[in-house]
Amino acid sequence: MRRILVTGAAGFVGGHVLPLLAEAGDRVAGIGRGEPPALPAGVTYEAIDLLDETALAAFVGRFRPTEILHLAGLASVADSTSGPGQTWRVNVNGLMNLVAAVEAVPGCTFFFVSSGEVYGSAFLAGHALTEAAEPLPRNTYARSKWVGEQLLRDLLPRIGVKLVVLRPFNHIGPGQDERFVVASFAGQIARIETGLVPPCLEVGNLSSYRDFLDVADVAAAYADLIGRAAALAEGSVFNISSGRPRTIASVLDDLRALARVPFEIRVAPERVRPAEIPLAAGDAGRLHAATGWQPRIAWEASLTRVLDDARARLAASHGAG
Repeated sequence: MRRILVTGAAGFVGGHVLPLLAEAGDRVAGIGRGEPPALPAGVTYEAIDLLDETALAAFVGRFRPTEILHLAGLASVADSTSGPGQTWRVNVNGLMNLVAAVEAVPGCTFFFVSSGEVYGSAFLAGHALTEAAEPLPRNTYARSKWVGEQLLRDLLPRIGVKLVVLRPFNHIGPGQDERFVVASFAGQIARIETGLVPPCLEVGNLSSYRDFLDVADVAAAYADLIGRAAALAEGSVFNISSGRPRTIASVLDDLRALARVPFEIRVAPERVRPAEIPLAAGDAGRLHAATGWQPRIAWEASLTRVLDDARARLAASHGAG
């Protein structure tokens, strides 16, 4: 039986990947900050901050994972720009603490969730990138992930731990917070529908092309790869992406079609990121070849799930429904 440790288990993706791992019959444990909304049957959880080196080492020593899925970290590009010090502390110092703890379990496989953001300026090529593209990160978040990849390549072989790098692109779904563009649109639409705010939706740059996936498809990719851990080569890198870039404007149009009331659009200067990359998309051919994975959630179904979740959370926060 595998013993799978998921860091950041109380976060957005953790809530979607834990059930998949538990369904496979493996022993699954999660750690993270705070408490998760719900835990699947058979999954254990402890609130541990990766910056707490002692508690982290003790937990890893007790659980002795055979696989680790490292989801934990600060994931907002905007937040990393306004607070770079905290991003480096959490994404690099926390990672170093986890590596130190993993010294107790040689032979395990470490799945590091990096990001498609690491490609950065390489996206200026104007097409979907494969893993062969040289990462040229352009923001603090992306740099912290790229440094994480390099740290692990240097440190893990010395302690007998296999590294697999995962580079997911933008993913959306229930539970995502409004620092991310699709969740932001959905939350604003939900408030407009209930009359809490005027019918005017604030946006940033709508012309950029981005590669979106449903979080359920991303979680399935993680679970598929963990299930094949023994067959994966040391240092493997996998893009997790749709390969179908969409403009932010088209995403908003699709959400508008699902909205229950009309609304206007206003460009808010504070939402416009400087030095935007015009197109960012990934080629997931390597992942498909390794596991047969491909996106399964239809785009409209994915947007509907996001919007319904925003409505439900708003209703719950206002004591209705």
